[in-house]
Amino acid sequence: MENNSKIPDIKNLQYKLKREGYYWSDVFDHTNSKETFLSIHKIQKNSGAPLHIHENEEIIFVIKGSIEAKIGRKLINVKKGQIVLIPQKTKHSLKNLKKEEAKIAIIFATNNPFSKTKYLK
Repeated sequence: MENNSKIPDIKNLQYKLKREGYYWSDVFDHTNSKETFLSIHKIQKNSGAPLHIHENEEIIFVIKGSIEAKIGRKLINVKKGQIVLIPQKTKHSLKNLKKEEAKIAIIFATNNPFSKTKYLK
């Protein structure tokens, strides 16, 4: 099977403001992938994603800086180069508490993970 997909350069992505201090760029989603979702997020100090839940597992890879992730009742600091797996249907949130901008990659094994996302706050 031939792969005709483009090879994105994360240095040249176009980001959209999703909420104050939180920028997001979809790399692979339902428009260009059958099974997988990948997005890159830039998160400024004191910004992040509020408490929410997904139907699928989520993988977060910290590319730059660090984030504080609340997964269920556990609060963890995830640093550059670290990866965290969030189990399906688990309440979670994330926040950048540092002055330095954080950059993360978010991966799902579904191409439209937000169609059933439920925000809790």
